[in-house]
Amino acid sequence: MRLTGGVVTNAELVSDLGEASARGELFAVFQPQFDLANGSIVAAEALCRWRHPKHGIVPPDTFIPLAEATGAIGAIGRFMLDQGLRAVVAWRRLGLPIGVSVNVSPVQLSTEDLVDHLGERIEAHSLPAGALTVELTESRPLDDFADIADRLRRVRALGIGVALDDFGAGHASPEHLEQLPVTEVKLDKSIVQSGTDATWRELAERLRGARARDLTVVAEGIETPSHLRRARDLLCDRAQGFLLGRPLERASFDALLAR
Repeated sequence: MRLTGGVVTNAELVSDLGEASARGELFAVFQPQFDLANGSIVAAEALCRWRHPKHGIVPPDTFIPLAEATGAIGAIGRFMLDQGLRAVVAWRRLGLPIGVSVNVSPVQLSTEDLVDHLGERIEAHSLPAGALTVELTESRPLDDFADIADRLRRVRALGIGVALDDFGAGHASPEHLEQLPVTEVKLDKSIVQSGTDATWRELAERLRGARARDLTVVAEGIETPSHLRRARDLLCDRAQGFLLGRPLERASFDALLAR
């Protein structure tokens, strides 16, 4: 693979990734999520970035799979959880009741201590559990579905929201909406950006269960006015994407909120 600093191998990245958090190379960015009814920012998705000292910014699509494969995803997940919750505390001090969502890998969810850790960190930051949503990706089949569903029910029992990410990417199903304690469905950007009329009709049918359960439906990947119109046509509740707001580091995101 080739990054900004030249050619680099997976082995080199794996070696460096283990110490990236301790060296302060990982950082969080926040992408705003907008209410389509009134245009206000109602939440932010916390996203991890890696600024490698030699190779520059390493794309998440490159280092997250490596982190999952090597077990480093646990440390990254804990780092991102605290970054997200600290941001929410700061926003609430300003009188802004904005929630935050953090991505949780099925690999993380398979560990016994994740649920307890989520509860402990919410309590440590003195936040209501509803200020946090965990996003479970559906871009690949879920192994050990029964165990994952059980742990998500425990997460939901704490009051934390549960979002089904990448819905429509090929593996999510209406049955998952019934079997998982989901509070939010995030449409995969491929649906919003390049779906056909037939795709949208099928998606509307798949979302019928979500509507019946009063779940929040979020459109991702809004990059053009036509994407935004499509999200409205699909009756989405919220939207996020470059057209509306790019991922920003905390200082820039705070400035956006101030405006």
